[in-house]
Amino acid sequence: MFEENYINAVKSRFKEIEEVKDKLHELGLKINRLSKEIIYSMIRNDYNNAERIKKEIEEYVKQIKTIADNYKLHNMIATPLQEYCESIIFYEYLKNGRIPKHQDLNVDEQTYVAGLAEFCGELLRKSVEEMIRGNVEFAKKSKEIIENVYLFMLKLELKSYDLRKKLDYVSNILNRLTEYIFYKVK
Repeated sequence: MFEENYINAVKSRFKEIEEVKDKLHELGLKINRLSKEIIYSMIRNDYNNAERIKKEIEEYVKQIKTIADNYKLHNMIATPLQEYCESIIFYEYLKNGRIPKHQDLNVDEQTYVAGLAEFCGELLRKSVEEMIRGNVEFAKKSKEIIENVYLFMLKLELKSYDLRKKLDYVSNILNRLTEYIFYKVK
């Protein structure tokens, strides 16, 4: 019923797709690691290292998106792209005082909003570090930014369970930072 050459062609395609999935997984791990390195560098105020890593991660993001597009495997790259968004938003905010939009990062809205929520967690970490150094003003400004992100996400009327969890996450971060500031100022 099925010719041997047809079976071999399908088998070969399956093998090719598995190899591509392995490559996507490998690239995803690199993007995740580099995202964390950018964030850690920014928390330590090591802007030069963050800039170097940013250039590297952008190349990996191009590669992973091209491969995912060619093989219609977009679901495999959601997490690495979210990590990418988180780190680049954090980088841009700390270095340039701006929060890029999803078009600036060349990602879809859902990935962007998830990364934006995670950015708030990193901003909390940076705020705590700054308060330890006596810089309460940084934490107060961060609180305003997190409030804006929270209100932005509320206005989106999110239906996705994952994004609604992210909204709750941002709310909890906002409450924690408010409490930290209160006790530091008190």
